[in-house]
Amino acid sequence: MMEETEPRQPAFNIPCVIRILAIITILVHFLQLFSSPAQHNELIRYLAFIPARFSLSNVWELEGFSLALSTISYAFLHADGYHLILNIFFLLAFGTAAARRVSWPVFLILYATGAVISAFSWMALNSESVTPLVGSSGALSATAGALVRMSISPKLPFDPRYPIMPAKTAILFGLFWIGMNFFFMLTALSVSFGIGNVAWEAHIGGFLFGFTVGRLIDGAGLSIPIARPPLSR
Repeated sequence: MMEETEPRQPAFNIPCVIRILAIITILVHFLQLFSSPAQHNELIRYLAFIPARFSLSNVWELEGFSLALSTISYAFLHADGYHLILNIFFLLAFGTAAARRVSWPVFLILYATGAVISAFSWMALNSESVTPLVGSSGALSATAGALVRMSISPKLPFDPRYPIMPAKTAILFGLFWIGMNFFFMLTALSVSFGIGNVAWEAHIGGFLFGFTVGRLIDGAGLSIPIARPPLSR
């Protein structure tokens, strides 16, 4: 009589919601690549997050929908291939781990809300800026912050299907993430990917938001018992 064994998890078991986000982000970038200069400018105008537009009353009257949409749509625009590849890598790394801990609607809410809070965190110190904010790093910062909080104080029982970082690793990573962005703040470091100055305000705002809600949403929408993992001896 053969013994039953637990089904093996695929080596690259990427949740469907992560694949969809990655595909949409890549398709939008290809749309940018194959658009004319005029069309590209229109994409940036209507889909990128530009703080100065929010203070213009006539823009709200004529383009209110696109203005509100830009608080999320900017996360799907990227300056160039390097910027895109870097953020897709972080989406697959942090997004996959966080998406396994919650249902796909909860993850999408985390991702979208993280994008909005990151954008307004940047706007708080750049309210008159006409520089467009693009890229998903703000939303990804929220995802990373949530994953760090889930790792430090998880609600899900231990299960290899819902992996998290060891608590010490999560603490060190969180400190590194915040420290790195404070370094960007102090040095105003300009990177060579054509995206201008790093939007450290968006990164920190997104990370703090994700860290704040991480434990609250851990296990949300999943049909498994919620209990603290057993302590190791």
